[in-house]
Amino acid sequence: MLGGDAKPTLCIVNYNGARFMVGTVGAAVALAEQFAEILLVDNASTDDSVAIVQRNFPSVRILRMNDNRGPGAARNAGLRVALSSRILFIDNDVTLSPDCTGTLVAALAARPTAAVAAPRILYANNPSVIQYDGAGSHFLGVMTLENPDVPAAGTDLGVRSTQSVITCAFMVDRDRLPDKEPFDESFFIYLEDHDFGVRMRALGAEILAVPKAVGFHGDGTAGLSIRAEGRYSSMRVFCLIRNRWQFILKNYSGRSLLVLSPLFLVYELAQMIIVVRKGWWREWVHAVQWIFSNWSLIMDKRRAVQSRRTRPDRDLLSGGDIPFRNELTNGPAERFLRHAFSAFAAAYWRGAAHLI
Repeated sequence: MLGGDAKPTLCIVNYNGARFMVGTVGAAVALAEQFAEILLVDNASTDDSVAIVQRNFPSVRILRMNDNRGPGAARNAGLRVALSSRILFIDNDVTLSPDCTGTLVAALAARPTAAVAAPRILYANNPSVIQYDGAGSHFLGVMTLENPDVPAAGTDLGVRSTQSVITCAFMVDRDRLPDKEPFDESFFIYLEDHDFGVRMRALGAEILAVPKAVGFHGDGTAGLSIRAEGRYSSMRVFCLIRNRWQFILKNYSGRSLLVLSPLFLVYELAQMIIVVRKGWWREWVHAVQWIFSNWSLIMDKRRAVQSRRTRPDRDLLSGGDIPFRNELTNGPAERFLRHAFSAFAAAYWRGAAHLI
């Protein structure tokens, strides 16, 4: 049990999650004594999400966004209005173990340099298996999952620093954040959490993975989540391509861009092959157009990040296998090329890491 000033705000970010509201908000209300308040930030839902919460859970405070500007904008809004300096954010399909909140609070209290603490996430429909347990930052500009799809039993439960954060569930200490509105709302969705995590670390904050704190993740948002849809939506493809480019342009030093440019070129060629084979060329063209249309804004944000950073990229990035999802490389020839590229990239990183 948490008491007094230690109690955080629980902030549930929702968009069209009516099918989750009774389960997610009901589970949160059952743990209400752990929180200073339960806040629902609704991203201009077009279903009856808000009505369900108002009808069944009148103690929940509701902040309704005027339009859907993505989960990053909703989190920024939650940070502004939360009663507590510590805020535990969860998506609308996440529930928490009874001791999750207290464990995250204790982890932040024990590590004054940490601004973010994230729980271990298990699959709600298979809670013996880890979905992820922290996040890495691959030098090619994408997030990687730590301990994905492994049995939870017997894994290390020690608190550790991690390179990035996946925002389906995470706690922040608002007073320790280097930026007071830390989510870049131009990302809309996808990699906005990776941009947040890596940028906070570049500016001096620490991110903790706390495996003893546990959350359970459901199916995700219809129309966007692969688990919900079984396929890549057009919006997902566009945002993943655009946001990776934007993330690299904002956050990587000039030296890193130069040193890593040969691998970026090979990666882009591999991505182009996938784009053509999957019929995603319209999304790719749209992403290119967006980057050039917003070039001045991206460069302004780049200057703001680079002028304040306290850590070099070699402390923020890592190597490892090329982070293509398995469903993007079908057939033995594609899998062979993927493994060959991964081996080449790993060797390149070993030589390049000390130069950035």
